[in-house]
Amino acid sequence: MDTPQQAFQRFLDQQRADYRRALPEKMAHIHALWSAVADGDDTALPAELERLVHTLAGTAGTLGFHEVGAAARALELLLEQAAPAGQVPLPLQRTDIALAVAALQASLPADEPLS
Repeated sequence: MDTPQQAFQRFLDQQRADYRRALPEKMAHIHALWSAVADGDDTALPAELERLVHTLAGTAGTLGFHEVGAAARALELLLEQAAPAGQVPLPLQRTDIALAVAALQASLPADEPLS
């Protein structure tokens, strides 16, 4: 029988593995939202994108994906500055945000084995 600490560690390890498996889908969703925001398709999308990136920044860092969390936080700050109150970013801001989205995607731990 496991100690409470061992059971909790096993729980955290499983949460981390589940989150790692979900990261590519989360990244694809963020990329798709960014593409729609950059095209100006829907004025509600900038706020949704910022919310998703904010959640990713916090959760990734909490579960030990520090590089993903830092890249998401950098993107979140750009989105906050570029699109206050859900506005569509200006063309120059879009370039910076597109680079940050690419950096976020590149931060995925590709060589880490899935549990």
